[in-house]
Amino acid sequence: MNNYDPQPINNKPKYKGKYRVDSTRFPAWNYATNGGYFITICTEGKKCFFGEVVGGEMQLSQIGEVAQKLWCEIPQNFPNCHVDVFCIMPNHVHGILLIKQIQDLEEEDAIDYPEEDAMNRVSTRRRGGVTGVFNPMLSKNSISKIVRWYKGRCKFEINQIYQGFGWQERFYDEIIRNEFALDKIQQYIINNPINWEGDRQQ
Repeated sequence: MNNYDPQPINNKPKYKGKYRVDSTRFPAWNYATNGGYFITICTEGKKCFFGEVVGGEMQLSQIGEVAQKLWCEIPQNFPNCHVDVFCIMPNHVHGILLIKQIQDLEEEDAIDYPEEDAMNRVSTRRRGGVTGVFNPMLSKNSISKIVRWYKGRCKFEINQIYQGFGWQERFYDEIIRNEFALDKIQQYIINNPINWEGDRQQ
């Protein structure tokens, strides 16, 4: 199926119209498809569990070291996922995940970025959630499955040394459109500790 095929619209209210939470993901995109994804995961209440920035450099706490270790372990649990540039910040994690499904690995090593004209039809800045036919939770190797594993594993291991750690319920993702966008996001992540103080004041 083409990732951009129109999807059927379900106009029926969920739970009789109560507790309805509309999806914030890009509804026409399969989040298990090959490509690059810029992920941001924030701590609950944006509390600074992971350490502090000193002189433009991130100094990890013991909890931050756990978060970093487990991010690096993502490919061990999801062989279709390659970890690119990432940074553990005091109250959030920025990282690029590159998805290449196993059946495609022998054919081509490069990441297939979406075509520019198709991606420009809508904004692709979205937050994590569940949506329509392309429910990311139904795919074994989707971005949502990967992030869900990471958040769950972090919480489990961190709670062994500190009670009270938590994540924000959702996460933020951005589909990386091309090599130019990849380079721009990589630089943003690398420079995040340097820009920390300025970002906090905004």
